[in-house]
Amino acid sequence: MLSRIYFLILLLSLTSCSLFKSQNIQSKKIEDLVSYLQGTGEGKGRLGIGQQKYLFSFDAILKENSDWILAANIPLHGEEVLRLQNLKTVNGEESDSDGLELRIEQGISDYLKSQKQSPELAKTFLLELRNIMRLVLHKKLDLEAICSETECHIGETIYQVEATSKQLSLKKSLSADYEIELVAMNLTDSIFQRSSVFLHSKIKSSSSPTLLSLELFWN
Repeated sequence: MLSRIYFLILLLSLTSCSLFKSQNIQSKKIEDLVSYLQGTGEGKGRLGIGQQKYLFSFDAILKENSDWILAANIPLHGEEVLRLQNLKTVNGEESDSDGLELRIEQGISDYLKSQKQSPELAKTFLLELRNIMRLVLHKKLDLEAICSETECHIGETIYQVEATSKQLSLKKSLSADYEIELVAMNLTDSIFQRSSVFLHSKIKSSSSPTLLSLELFWN
């Protein structure tokens, strides 16, 4: 019963965040909008992998060694951690997946296997999630990001950019069938209070157009 009450409170909290009145962002430069992306702090989150949905509270930090850590407290599962090691480098160090990273990788892999597709996209997604966080945190990492009205570059990674009145979108193709997208919404004077990463199918007739969603609502 207590877990159901907690789940309901968390859901209501996320709903209230989604109703936040945000600025019109189309008049702002893309490079300025990218600087408003949030990568450290605390808040509430929502993870969707196929038919599985998880709500959680989280803390995200960037350590002195440039490791980015997202610690998610998932009801009935406890704390699970997603760690992206040494974001100053493109690839980081090889390590065994565990915690939240393992949940994400296995969830994507299991879905792809059920569709008789290669599960290798799961590892590709995690690598591209790393690249996205390098862009989000580029100032704190002392990395250069170059943005125009249509593209953002960090290292050799290029994202297609689109800014509407309410949201900033950065996309990158991962394969012939899938793409990754970062969507930022609810801009205050200094940060986007909502940031979401999606793994989309490019096939319009797909039974699961969004294979994965990781949504973070920052306090």
